[in-house]
Parts: sequence; structure tokens; C-alpha cells
Amino acid sequence: MDDDRTRESVPNSDQTGYRQISGIEAVDDLATLAPEVLNAIAKGEQPEGITSDYLIKTGFPAIWSEQRQQFASL
Repeated sequence: MDDDRTRESVPNSDQTGYRQISGIEAVDDLATLAPEVLNAIAKGEQPEGITSDYLIKTGFPAIWSEQRQQFASL
């Protein structure tokens, strides 16, 4: 993939590249999870509602205290 392409330009050139960027973006977002959430996931102790599908499709705030509030309702 050319380095000078933006996310916005990729769908106009090839859908495969768009999906790859979307996947990378989703993983990048997961890196902003609060440490205790990541630890719970690693131990398999997260609330039932916290799945990778939920996190990627629903989204979550980057601020850890707001994450705690959002995840507490699951």
C-alpha cells in the first residue's frame, strides 16, 4: 500500500486495503482500554457483555473512568 494514501482514499482504490486499515484501527482502539479491564479480559474475568465484538462495534471512551461507568452497566 502506498504511504501517501489516507483512510478516506482507500475505499476508492481497493476494498481489501480498507478492511485492513479498519482492522488495524480497531486493534489500536483496544490499546486504550483501562489496565484493569485488560487484566480482567486476560484472566477471563470480564463481564459477559465485554466481548471483542462489543468493543469494536460499540466503541468506548478513551478516558478510563468513563470506561468503568460504561462497562459497569453490562
